[in-house]
Amino acid sequence: MVTSANAGAGPAQPTLSPSKGGAAPAQRSMIYAASAMMNFAGVIAMVALSYYAKAYLGATLMQLALMTFLGNAVYVALCPPLAALSELRSRRPFLVLGTLVFAAGYVGAFFSTQVWHLYIARCFAALGHALFWPAVEIELAAEADTHELRQRMGRFNISWSTGDIPGSLVAGIGLAVRPTLPFLLCAGTGVLISVLMAWARFAPATPDAQARHREAVDGHEVPPMHQAFWRMALVANFFSVGIISVVRGLFPDLAVDALHYTGLKFGVLAMMVAWARTGTFILLERHHGWVYRPRRFFAVQFLFPLACLLILFAHNFWAFALAFTFIGMGSGVVYFSSLYYSVHGASRQGPRAGIHEAVLGLGAGLVPFAAGPTRTLAEPYWREAIRAPYLLCAALSLLAVAVQFVIYTRALRRQAETQPPQP
Repeated sequence: MVTSANAGAGPAQPTLSPSKGGAAPAQRSMIYAASAMMNFAGVIAMVALSYYAKAYLGATLMQLALMTFLGNAVYVALCPPLAALSELRSRRPFLVLGTLVFAAGYVGAFFSTQVWHLYIARCFAALGHALFWPAVEIELAAEADTHELRQRMGRFNISWSTGDIPGSLVAGIGLAVRPTLPFLLCAGTGVLISVLMAWARFAPATPDAQARHREAVDGHEVPPMHQAFWRMALVANFFSVGIISVVRGLFPDLAVDALHYTGLKFGVLAMMVAWARTGTFILLERHHGWVYRPRRFFAVQFLFPLACLLILFAHNFWAFALAFTFIGMGSGVVYFSSLYYSVHGASRQGPRAGIHEAVLGLGAGLVPFAAGPTRTLAEPYWREAIRAPYLLCAALSLLAVAVQFVIYTRALRRQAETQPPQP
């Protein structure tokens, strides 16, 4: 699809150069702004929802895990079909409807009085996210060559992650003022984004636009190991986002019961993930040396078990801040890799973007759901059982690296077998 300020005036022009295709610069700026605002609201919701459920509605650790699981189950189920559909149609209806559904979910959360009310709000918000995020990624990736793709995906990542930074802090401040105030902020932001996207002009998908996209794809320099790197990045992203979901969704159990942190303190800790990840995105967008480099990709993932060990044994606030920073740095590399390898060289970017987002939702739902019962299971044997979820996360992060290593070595072996013998 091609978008421009005059997109609604007539059909897309077939003479447009593939290297200048996709959304026009002004439209991409609006999409970047919408991404920052959407993630700003999403992070407010994520931080506030779990803390509000624990501190004010008395949710158990298992209830916190179930709330996260249900929302992500909706997201996982809907992302692939909605992504495939949004590739073939104008993305504007998806973006407008998605933000309105998101807003409706948090209007419901504002009036909640029981934990199960928050389950419903979380599922509505997940539907809104499934309509929004794949459509944004497809719009930005359309007709981009290899250089433009990395640049656009980098700016997109910086945008949404920048929204993450104030979101965590605003959630903490809002919780301190009134427990349900963050939900009103989420709803209001969702409505504001829908107005912005309704005002923007998006060209409808046309056969000419599809042809130009195929021409752009033909120009991608895709290495033979591309599929292996894509699978490795998906595995890494699954566990990375799962760990982030644990520290944001389940950490209030430790923060409230053992550390006696206020909502503001928890918000500051959550913000450290965003600061570190945004800085990592800026570096990756400016430098291309990390692309298809296995050693760097493997090495950075050891930040996850290191962070989990810090959470396991730390009692000082700044030690927790360092742990959250490590998680942000690792997740920045892993997320960028997963998104870039998903749309790089894909003839149908919709399904691949849908898979990328579905894996995010799957990890964000399953990992905290698996971590939820660990406190109860460990209590008969461990005085610090409240920290058991982070022991599980450390083990899972090492398992993720092992699985990726198997994928990589098998791909190397297949590549060696298919190469002609040297004379």
